[in-house]
Amino acid sequence: MDVDSREALRRRSSALFGNRYLAEVVVAVVDLTSAAGDTAVTVRMVASRTGLTDSLVRPVVKRLVDAQLLLPLPQERLRGASYHEVRHDDRVWKTLVSACRLLNEGVTTP
Repeated sequence: MDVDSREALRRRSSALFGNRYLAEVVVAVVDLTSAAGDTAVTVRMVASRTGLTDSLVRPVVKRLVDAQLLLPLPQERLRGASYHEVRHDDRVWKTLVSACRLLNEGVTTP
């Protein structure tokens, strides 16, 4: 995706969801869990996939956790990475994923 398309996606994401990066993060979470066989994801994994910084991804992940669309898993180590599991059976999650995929695929520059 070129810079203009990415910026258009982020403007739409902001207008619809109140966060510029939500559409990108949701698609990255789905792609990561699908590619890895439904394993849990970390903020760092999503940041690497999207090219965003951890500090931009973390608030989006927190929003998804607060909405109970991502479930935090117990940490094995005190200072280890926090893993999150997707609630694939949730209809709201499926709808959000569909909307975010459409935004990612259908953004055209004004």
